[in-house]
Amino acid sequence: MKELTLQQIQNRELQILVQFDSVCQKEGFRYSLGGGTLLGAVRHKGFIPWDDDIDVMMPRPDYDQFLMWCEKHETPFDVLDYKSVRAYNNPFAKLSDPGTVIEDENLTAAYTIGVNIDVFPIEGLGETEKAALKRFRSTAFARELQNAALWKRYFRSKTHSIMTEPLRLLLFLISRFVNPKKLLQNIDRKNRAVSFDDARYAGCVWGAYREREIMTQETYAKMTDLPFEGEMFQAIEAWDAYLEKHYGNYMQLPPEEKRISHHSWRAYLREETE
Repeated sequence: MKELTLQQIQNRELQILVQFDSVCQKEGFRYSLGGGTLLGAVRHKGFIPWDDDIDVMMPRPDYDQFLMWCEKHETPFDVLDYKSVRAYNNPFAKLSDPGTVIEDENLTAAYTIGVNIDVFPIEGLGETEKAALKRFRSTAFARELQNAALWKRYFRSKTHSIMTEPLRLLLFLISRFVNPKKLLQNIDRKNRAVSFDDARYAGCVWGAYREREIMTQETYAKMTDLPFEGEMFQAIEAWDAYLEKHYGNYMQLPPEEKRISHHSWRAYLREETE
């Protein structure tokens, strides 16, 4: 199989994002660029040059409605969600390019997946910041354990301090004895206990920035448009407050040695499409 370059990966992810946006615009689903993708839109008007993924986030009601819509309609991308794909145990959905396939040296995948974008639900967390933090922390260990259950083997993190490695190793060992699907179902049930639209605080519970994901619900509910690779996509109006909380001085580039992808996968063009 022919391995894809970073540029080719980004082009295919952008195509999925355009297709996803088309559905959301037609059906009225709220979504926002998230994480490094939102940072890229603001700082680079597109991909962070060394980044190889796209993240979007959706308020929980829109997330559920989007997945229901996909079940009833043909889509140009494959949809992977833990409820519809038996072997898939990620806590968020992935939209995958059917013309490609990826191989990951670290993550277990008993299913076929191509170049993809991640779609995260934004959960309601409570009426006060204190309540939101308490709810967020109530599933923190289970979330870390569920994440470790996806690893094929213990591996050194590219993004965390070496001080966290003993804990990561312990999580990996414990995770060999849990059922990731049941663990995910329990966490998901707790996440849904507070309605997004009725809450005063919300956040991407499964986001990489953990407690920094907690912000007022209004932050995640009001949308605008931002340019990304020559296209316009939805983004939260409060993108400045979001990015500052997540990254600090977000317009400053990181040191050169940190301008690398944190993923461990390679992408290939499927043989039948070559």
